[in-house]
Amino acid sequence: MLPNASKALHSLVLALALSHTLLPLFFLLVAADPVTVPDLSQCQLAVDRPPAGPNAMNTYLFNCCIPIVPAHKVVRFSLDAYKSPKTRVRHPAHRVSEEYIAKYNKAYALMKALPDTDPRSFKVQADLHCAFCNGAYRQGGAAGDTPLQVHFSWLFLPWHRMYLYFHERILASLIGDPSFALVYWNWDDQRDGGNVLPPMFARNGTALFDENRSTSALSGSTLIRLSPASNTTNTTLVAFENLNSMYQAMVTARTPELFLGGPYVLGSDLTNSTVISAPLGGSIENTIHNGIHYWTGNRSSILGEDMGTFTSAARDPVFYAHHSNVDRLWDVWRFHLPDGERHDFNETDFLDAEFAFFDEYANMVKIKVRDVLDISKLGYKYKRVSSDKLWIRFSPVPASNGSALPAAIASGVPLVGPAPLNGTIDLGKKLVARVQRPSALGVKRPEHSEEVLTIEGMDVVRNSFVQLVVFVNLPGATNTTLTSSAEYVGTFNVVPSASQHRRLMTNLKFEIGDNLKRVGIKKDDEVVITIVVKGTEKVTIQGLRIGYEV
Repeated sequence: MLPNASKALHSLVLALALSHTLLPLFFLLVAADPVTVPDLSQCQLAVDRPPAGPNAMNTYLFNCCIPIVPAHKVVRFSLDAYKSPKTRVRHPAHRVSEEYIAKYNKAYALMKALPDTDPRSFKVQADLHCAFCNGAYRQGGAAGDTPLQVHFSWLFLPWHRMYLYFHERILASLIGDPSFALVYWNWDDQRDGGNVLPPMFARNGTALFDENRSTSALSGSTLIRLSPASNTTNTTLVAFENLNSMYQAMVTARTPELFLGGPYVLGSDLTNSTVISAPLGGSIENTIHNGIHYWTGNRSSILGEDMGTFTSAARDPVFYAHHSNVDRLWDVWRFHLPDGERHDFNETDFLDAEFAFFDEYANMVKIKVRDVLDISKLGYKYKRVSSDKLWIRFSPVPASNGSALPAAIASGVPLVGPAPLNGTIDLGKKLVARVQRPSALGVKRPEHSEEVLTIEGMDVVRNSFVQLVVFVNLPGATNTTLTSSAEYVGTFNVVPSASQHRRLMTNLKFEIGDNLKRVGIKKDDEVVITIVVKGTEKVTIQGLRIGYEV
């Protein structure tokens, strides 16, 4: 072996070994303080720019600043103070009665009738999402000019839970019904009719209708593609792809980081991230959540409004039903999957992250993540549905026949390792690579760990919708390959950003141990990884790594 090749191999082995043992320690060392409520008196206009197209150079400014309330109307959340007299039950939207739909419509009509200056108004409710997702505020106490962003990290699920909690209380108060509950858009249902736009939101002329939706959504009959760039028109195959998307995003994502996303602490800047420090979104956010936003929004409008972009997403009443289902799935992931109870993060930087919302009395309530981890204590629950069993018990079968590794080696498929050894790799439309597994390096698998593929330093400008679709042992995969087989690992959906901060640089993580077992290659020392890019934006990565995570 040549000396330089020997050194390169040694560096690769060392980098891989260190990545398996030191990454959790690194996150511990860089942890700072939890994100807190920003200075609400320091607000700037949100910047909205169209995705790539004839209007891409135009700039649109929006005032998403939320009202500042007197000091005596700022309260600290407590479970005792906000205890519900009766448990509220959230039902699937496609199953509620006409009587409930009428009540629901009345609640939103009353909310929309409130003056825009009222913190309980529909405008202010929509502005809350715009403000904390589009850079209107800066992190409180952070050095420099660091935007506050509640997507792409471990804050995504708890922030939206808090948001819905108070939104629901306001609606209930407006109609004088403390038992009133949001519905959830049961788009993961592949059996009972939940996987189309709920009919209650499709009635033109009601407070629940939004004309700024895609033709697919407005049709009221088009099946949702949880993998939006799927090419098949066969409804049976769409259902199988949807089931596998749910299985990979929910069942195989067993660790908190895989499901909730990575750490986001004071000073974290998603617009100026590096390979190692970048937070990352969790499996449900990166894949299906983003896909539903893209599927629902009006892709022919200049800004992709409403659901298709953060600035305007919450202007559509179906947004809250969409996120109600996301919240439900967090509860299902936590307590109701067959392999037993799973766990959220227990780090103080996660638990003590604090945000502010408006309650039904127009008070501003400061509430922490640790306050909202148990929905039973918050006074609501979800109606269980039997259709969940379809994706929970889904058993994808292999499309390949035997290991693809020997042929990949013979044909010169490159061995790609972790950053920074491999530098910048342009994915183009497709990347096929061999990646060493930790077992080949003599790394012992910790008990109760998952085998995880990390796509390090994924870098893309969010001008238009982009998908990264990942397969194992399927080098021939293309942009038309079905995602219903056992080789399908998962999808990362990049929703266009109309803000001034369009660049997204992060690490993507996918559990692959389940895939390797089902495909029958769990003993291979290397895995053939295929990344298919669907979209027109340039996507680069720094490297690929397979490791164990607890």
